[in-house]
Amino acid sequence: MRKIGFLKFVVLGFFAISSVMQMTSCANIVPPGGGPRDSLPPYLVAAKPHDSSINSQPKEILIAFNEYIQSTSIQENLVVSPSLKTTPLIDAKLNVLKIRIIDTLKPNTTYSLEFGNAIKDVNEGNIAKNFTYVFSTGNHLDTGNLTGTVNLAETGKIDTTLIVVLQPAEKDSAIFKEKPLYYTRINGKGKFSFHFLPPYTYHVFVLPSDYSKKYDDSTKLFAFANEPITIQAHNDSIRLYVFQGAKKVEKRRTTNKANNKAGAVLKFSRNFDGTEQDQLKPLLLGFETPVHFNDSFPITLCDTLNNKLSGYKIYIDSLHAETVVIDYPWKQLTKFHLILPKASIKDSLNNTLTKTDTLAFTTKSDAAYGACVFRMTGVDEKLNQILQLTQEDKVKFSYPLTKSTINVEKLPPGEYVLKILNDTNQNGKWDTGSYFGKVKKQPEIVQMLSTPLTIKPNWENEIILIINNK
Repeated sequence: MRKIGFLKFVVLGFFAISSVMQMTSCANIVPPGGGPRDSLPPYLVAAKPHDSSINSQPKEILIAFNEYIQSTSIQENLVVSPSLKTTPLIDAKLNVLKIRIIDTLKPNTTYSLEFGNAIKDVNEGNIAKNFTYVFSTGNHLDTGNLTGTVNLAETGKIDTTLIVVLQPAEKDSAIFKEKPLYYTRINGKGKFSFHFLPPYTYHVFVLPSDYSKKYDDSTKLFAFANEPITIQAHNDSIRLYVFQGAKKVEKRRTTNKANNKAGAVLKFSRNFDGTEQDQLKPLLLGFETPVHFNDSFPITLCDTLNNKLSGYKIYIDSLHAETVVIDYPWKQLTKFHLILPKASIKDSLNNTLTKTDTLAFTTKSDAAYGACVFRMTGVDEKLNQILQLTQEDKVKFSYPLTKSTINVEKLPPGEYVLKILNDTNQNGKWDTGSYFGKVKKQPEIVQMLSTPLTIKPNWENEIILIINNK
């Protein structure tokens, strides 16, 4: 890094101080107009102590740039490594940053101040990306590095609100009790990097950015490296997968006032597309509150002559007690009647439907769906991989990869994101990890594929997928 003599800094500092004095008696400074657009970010021209200095324990740091600067949430963007109990106070005026350190610094320690993208010039807003200032209280600068990538295990996506944390390896419970010793942010590509680290061994974690002193909530996003990592000048890049150890329990919707009264009416919705039923989905009846069946008056699926059909299942969703599911192997362009006797469904106060109801509907035609042939390379049978078709991070269809070609004859029109699940326990769905307690387990991994899928009605698709298992 560039080192500037103290004399030059004094001259520049005098200029900055003179400018401040002038501002007390003059109008606001207006940058001159005209000329070519400035496209260069501000850069350091002097610092006291100088950048990369050793044997230094400053209480105040002055950093001067080549042009006037503005700062965006600079206090919030600053990352000091190793962390301090009290965040330094920062003041930005004209082209100078003044940083006041309140804590006592540790001996023989390399400190880095990372400003992220908080510093930019006044005129054009050009950002001094990842600007970092470094000094050491000892006789050398530490040169250890650690880089890696962080993905959400369930979706394969990136979450830039998370931070990567280092804690000393000998402190197994530090993550639950102490502020992180070192931490860094994750960029838009899911990558992170630590620099100027001492040659030490650390546990590596990923935590929410609101993390302060301890992590004891398994409903928050979390990741961990299986083994402690010893810092060297050149460490291999690592990959971490974030999971939510336990889902947040949502409070059930309370019964509304109408349903608290005797004789209240039960209303419901149905998941028809107009009057048509999707061939690939069960028919759903959605009520406002949890319901139960009256076995004396069963719901019946019939043909158009009201003859009862066989082979269908009717049940209440185990996770959503306000949803009734009617499951049947639907065929195209077939008409049905669903008969709901008045007393067939009740809520907790035995409220019923207003009358016996008959829902008449027809299934969609085969032409309403598209088809797709998936041809895959890189399938690893040992990983028990599953192809997932997702929309808004919800799995709509999944297909175990037992062969390199899958022919899907019916798919609803729409845009799909394709993902590969490594189904470790072979239960057909993604499973989370765990860190709390005696057993520590990594989550199952989902890989997001870059190839999108667009399905149109009555249209055949063929798509080649390349799976990278590294």
